[in-house]
Amino acid sequence: MAASGADPMGTNFPNLEGAGRADIVPGASWQPQSQGIANWVNAAAFAIPANNIGRAGNSSIGSVVGPGTQAVSVSLFKTVRIRESTALQIGAATSNLFNHPNYATPSLNIASTSTFGKITSLQSQENGGPRSLQITARIIF
Repeated sequence: MAASGADPMGTNFPNLEGAGRADIVPGASWQPQSQGIANWVNAAAFAIPANNIGRAGNSSIGSVVGPGTQAVSVSLFKTVRIRESTALQIGAATSNLFNHPNYATPSLNIASTSTFGKITSLQSQENGGPRSLQITARIIF
């Protein structure tokens, strides 16, 4: 959780880039009752720490779990002998075969009340982006 603009340590260096941590509200779960992309994190479970309290926020790294990635990748290759020492290999490879939407991590800047806890984009890493297909051919000699 990022609590930009707060100065809980009292150093006169507020967290301008969102590097500070938010406080966890005791007894509140970070998961809302009906979790979805528009409501992934319970905003009532976190608070911006007060200024000059002499400590950083108490939320830990990894206290919120994102939606994860579901992607099936498949490859098919066929090698055909043309001569004794020459072959033709043709194939196709696809990532995210079923074109499952893999959502990015939610916005965790608690100072941004309009987007906090919401997922606003899709991920593209770990072959989790949109389906892609590649067709190949190679001569082996």
